[in-house]
Amino acid sequence: MMKTKQPELGKKILELRRANGLTQEELVERCNINVRTIQRIEAGEVTPRPHTIRVIFEALNYEIPESPDIESADPVDGKWIHGAVLSSAIYLVFSMVEAYMEYQVFTEGQGAISSVFYAGIKLGVGLFFLGFMYGFYLLGRRYPNSWIRIGSLLLSGATILCLGADVLLYFSTGFSKEAALVSQAILAGVLYTVFGVGVVEFKKRFGNLALVTGILFIITGISFLSVIFALPGLVVLTVAEVLGLVLLYRVGEGNVKTIQV
Repeated sequence: MMKTKQPELGKKILELRRANGLTQEELVERCNINVRTIQRIEAGEVTPRPHTIRVIFEALNYEIPESPDIESADPVDGKWIHGAVLSSAIYLVFSMVEAYMEYQVFTEGQGAISSVFYAGIKLGVGLFFLGFMYGFYLLGRRYPNSWIRIGSLLLSGATILCLGADVLLYFSTGFSKEAALVSQAILAGVLYTVFGVGVVEFKKRFGNLALVTGILFIITGISFLSVIFALPGLVVLTVAEVLGLVLLYRVGEGNVKTIQV
């Protein structure tokens, strides 16, 4: 695989096409790519897949050189983004189990759940949440977005901290659970708001899916900050995370506006 820089690649293809005396339609006939795709590549609006680049260059009788325009695989491609998608899906399953587990503990007491099971679920939630956030961190690095990079890193650290606090509170009676929950809600509120702003920033690149997802994360953050609306905020968060998973999946498959063709 290889990485391309825009709009340099688009300019190069445009120059080669003209040097070969070809119209966009004639190039399309040679490489079996639709005209709109060729237009967007030449305009520097999209980042083509490595296979697409090869096909176009072969149609233009151009040997791909070793240059800054074509480099080694980008971490947002291939196994990395697909791994983040898989981790996100597993995280959602673990988070649902965690929610039911916490409900059991709240209604029936700690005796309803074994300590090993409780700690194991918390560990699973933490590990797979890290994979979820890593997917967004990759996007923030590949398509420069400091809000996403900072938000994903801080959310990762805060989530591990909060999960650790949950386990500590489960095994200890010397701490105020109410104070811990309020502190966790406020911390999560700030960080989910920051993260949501970052996702909204992707609207121009990824379209309305990013906009809606980001707005839901922001609503989640505001709900947590209020504390009293934290419980409804969990419902909104679940929807936001599902949409976040869909966004990562579509980016990985190249099905989002201006990503890959």
